[in-house]
Order: sequence, then C-alpha cells, then structure tokens
Amino acid sequence: MRTLISIIATLLFTAPPAMAQSKWLESMRLEPSKVSALCERAGDVRSLARGQMTAAGDKHWRQLSRRELVMEAFMMGTPPLDPGRCYVVARAGLAEETERRVFEVRDFAVSAEDTTVFVVGRNFALPPKSGEPTR
Repeated sequence: MRTLISIIATLLFTAPPAMAQSKWLESMRLEPSKVSALCERAGDVRSLARGQMTAAGDKHWRQLSRRELVMEAFMMGTPPLDPGRCYVVARAGLAEETERRVFEVRDFAVSAEDTTVFVVGRNFALPPKSGEPTR
C-alpha cells in the first residue's frame, strides 16, 4: 500500500500540467449514475493503470501485453460483472495471438478536457471475439 501511495504521489508531483489540474475520483465512493457518466466520457488510460494491466494475470498475459496493449472499450458492467461499476476491455498481443481481459475501474482522473482511467482493480478473462482462435 505504501508503494502505491508513493507511486501516486510521484506521478502527481511530476505529472504534466493537465494532470495536475485533474480531479481524482474514486469510483467506489460515487453513485452508479455518476460512474456511468464518467465511464461514457472516458477516453484514455493513464500510465499507472496501463502498468497495472500489464502486470495483471499470468505469465502469458504479461508477455502478450508487453507486445501490444489496446483498450477496446469502456463500459458499465453486465452480469456477472457489477452493473454499477465501469470496466475497461483490453486486448493484449498481436493479430496472430491475442487475449482479452476486462479491468474494473477504481479511480478516474477528470479535467475539463477529458476523463481518463487512473487506477484499475480486479481483472477478469473474457472469451475471444468470434472468429478468434482459443488457446
């Protein structure tokens, strides 16, 4: 926990001016309607969240996400995920071998210009899209 706090503090003090003017909102403390509005506005993922996504999962996921990590969508959960939470769907790997996971959004960085995902939490495996091979 101390490590996470020191990383966040470092990022806040060394962040570009746009980041310094952002509000940091914890999704767990927000009403589902506010989370939904932020989720719809989300357009990017901060470096810390990208690092968390890369580090998540097993060895295979980490290898794939180092090759390529693409954010496919920001969406509100549908069962079995919590419908009151925002999630990021990410795809890792190149065209010949990919894997998809969904990450719960824990914190948003919100400014007048944009809304980005700052910290992610739990992650879940997603089935491949139709036409993609299974491993």
